[in-house]
Amino acid sequence: MAREPRPGGLKLIITYKCLKAPLVLALALVLTLNPRGALHAVDVVARDLSEGGALFGRVARWLEAHVTQRALGRGAILAWLDGLTTSLEAFLLWRGHAWGEWLVVAGLGALVPFEVISLEKHPSWMRLGALLVNVAVVAYLVLLRVRARRMQ
Repeated sequence: MAREPRPGGLKLIITYKCLKAPLVLALALVLTLNPRGALHAVDVVARDLSEGGALFGRVARWLEAHVTQRALGRGAILAWLDGLTTSLEAFLLWRGHAWGEWLVVAGLGALVPFEVISLEKHPSWMRLGALLVNVAVVAYLVLLRVRARRMQ
């Protein structure tokens, strides 16, 4: 039996996850195998930014205060978790499993309350954009599943 063509939005989500997964896993690998090198790179960036005026100086000071060996260790753990789950989601979506779509809905949907809290505490256009994109993806995938269910 031939498989139905995937909607454009689903293709876009699969492409995003297929591009994101190896990048995040590469970051996890670097943070795991060379945390001192990563910390040194942050120091170099902070030093360069500090010479770029008031705004970049603030960013440099923030980096120096917050990017520590401990923070990079935690970042490595998060990068491994994110990279592996994104890889699994990409694979399941690519294979066309309906439960793969539900897995993505559950994963992104679980993050939405935390993104709302983060946006409330530290409002920014980036946080708002991430929240809106995640809500749109969740709504889109739920709509696809509901439509598929009605067609059965």
